[in-house]
Amino acid sequence: MAELVERYLTDERLQYGYLGQGVIGTNASPFDPGTASIRFHHSSGRLGGLPGTWGYVKGGMGMVSFFLADAAQDAGAVIAAGVPVAQIIPEEGATLESGERIEAPVVISNADPRTTLRLLANAADPGWRAQVESIPIEGCTLKVNVWLRELPNFQARPGLCEPHHFAQVNTPLTKQEWKDGYAAARQGRLPDRLWTELYFQSVHDHSIAPEGTHTMSIFSQYVPYQFSEGGWDDHRETAKQRALEALARFCSNIPDAVIEAEALGPPDIEKKVGLTGGHIFQGECLPQYMWRHRLSAKTPVPGVYLCGACTHPGGSVIAMNGRNAAMAVLGNA
Repeated sequence: MAELVERYLTDERLQYGYLGQGVIGTNASPFDPGTASIRFHHSSGRLGGLPGTWGYVKGGMGMVSFFLADAAQDAGAVIAAGVPVAQIIPEEGATLESGERIEAPVVISNADPRTTLRLLANAADPGWRAQVESIPIEGCTLKVNVWLRELPNFQARPGLCEPHHFAQVNTPLTKQEWKDGYAAARQGRLPDRLWTELYFQSVHDHSIAPEGTHTMSIFSQYVPYQFSEGGWDDHRETAKQRALEALARFCSNIPDAVIEAEALGPPDIEKKVGLTGGHIFQGECLPQYMWRHRLSAKTPVPGVYLCGACTHPGGSVIAMNGRNAAMAVLGNA
C-alpha cells in the first residue's frame, strides 16, 4: 500500500490518510507486498449505482441477518437460534450439544473454517484440512463501542454536526508510526499510537441512542492476539485509552464527551462472535489467500458447504458468499 500511495500521491499528508486502507483486518504492514489489494477489495463494492460506497443499515448491521431470516421463514424455513452444534455428520446432518440430531443431506456452515473443521472431526478431507490450517487466522483489530454526549469536535473543522460526521473518519499515522505499531503488536505489545477508523451510526439512525447522545464505533489496529506479558484482562483498559487518545489528538472534546466505552480485542471478538482468532474475515485476505486460493463454497466433504467470509470473494457484508453457496447447493441437487 505504501508503494501505491507514494506513486500516485505527492502530498505526504494524503499518503498518511490512505495507508490504513491497505491493512483493514489484515495482519500485515502497509509496507508489505499485496496490501494494496486490500484497498481494491474494499473499494470494489457498489451501492446506489456509486462505486466504492457502502451503507449503514438502520438498527445496525445485524439487521441484515434478521431480514434474511424473515425472508427464509416466509419461504417455509425453520430457524433455531442459541442451539450450539456439537458435530457435523456429512450427508446426514448435525448433532447439537444437547444431543438432539437434526437430519439433513446438506449442511451449509457460516462458521469460520477452523470451527467447521473442528465440528467435522475425523470426517474432514486430509488435503482440505491442510489447506484450512495453512490460512492465518489470528486477528489484529480492536473494536471500541462508544456512547457520546456529543459528536467529536475536530480541530481542523470545528462543529458538532458537520458533513464528515456522516462519513467515516480516519486518524492517520506517520509512516514510522505504522512501522513501529506493527512491530510492537507482532512482539506482543500495545503500540504507543493506534490507527483508527471512526463511524457515527446515530447521525443516520436516531433510534439507537437516547435523545441528545450519539454512538461511535472505533475500528483500530494493530493489537496483539496474545500479549508477551499478561493477557487481555490486564491490557484491555489501556488498549481502550490508546484508541481514544488517537482521536483526542484531533478532537478538543475527547475524552470529555465519552459517557461509556467498551473495548473488544481479538480474543473478545473470538468469544463474543465466535470467530476463531478474532479474525474479522475468517482468515487472511492478502493475495496469496484470495481469488483461486480462497476456499470455495463446496468442500471436498460430501454434503458440506461454506458460506462465510472464508470463501471467495472474501469478507465484507456483501452477500456474495452466501449466494455462491446457494448456487453450489442447487447445482448439486
